Amino acid sequence: MKKINVAIVEDESEIREGIEEFLNDSQYFSCVGAYSSAECLINNFNIVKPEIILLDIGLPGLSGIEALEKIKKIDTNIAVVMLTVFEDNDKIFNSILAGADGYLLKKTPPVKLVEMLYELHNGGVPMNPQIARKVLEMFKEKSVIKYDNLSRREIEILNELVKGYNYKQIAERLFISPETVRGHLKNIYRKLHVHSKTEALSKVFRIKPFA
Repeated sequence: MKKINVAIVEDESEIREGIEEFLNDSQYFSCVGAYSSAECLINNFNIVKPEIILLDIGLPGLSGIEALEKIKKIDTNIAVVMLTVFEDNDKIFNSILAGADGYLLKKTPPVKLVEMLYELHNGGVPMNPQIARKVLEMFKEKSVIKYDNLSRREIEILNELVKGYNYKQIAERLFISPETVRGHLKNIYRKLHVHSKTEALSKVFRIKPFA
C-alpha cells in the first residue's frame, strides 16, 4: 500500500521528532519532511510534495496561519491540519477561514492523531472533541447566513460537516447512503459557489478574519 506523504512544521524538536517517528512507524503515513519553521517547508515544498501538512500555529517568523494562507495559494488540494496548544476561539476560526482542514491539540495521543489523519485522508475533518465543541458553540452564537436556496436536507448535511463528521459518518447519522451525501454536497458547493468543504465552512459563518 502506498503511504501518504506528511510534512510537519513544529518548532519544538521533541514534539516534532516524536510525531515524525510515530508517523513513519504507522502503516499509512510517511513523514517526508520535519521542519522548525514554515519558511523551511515552503522552500522545500516542491521537493517533498506533501499530501498532508501538520502545521503549528505558534511558529517563529512566519506564523502558522500566515503559512496556511501561502500553502493554500500554492496548492488548495493539500490538506493542512493545525497542530497547537491553543483552544482559543480566534485562532480556531482564523485557521478555518484561512483554509485549515482540521485543528488538533498537541496533547492528542499519537495513536489518535494517526487515526484522525487517516480519517482526514478519507474525507473527514479532524478535530479534538473540545475543539469541536467550541466550533459548535460559535456556530450557535454567530448568526448563520440563511441560504434560502438550500434544502432542509442540505442544511442538515452542512451542519454535520461543521461538526467534523466525514461522509460515511454523516450518512450513518442521517440514515442515508454515502453516495447520497456526496450528491447533496455537490449541490451545496454549487449553490454556495464554493469548491471544497473548507470554503463551505468559511462561508457558513458571518464573521470576518480576526486581526
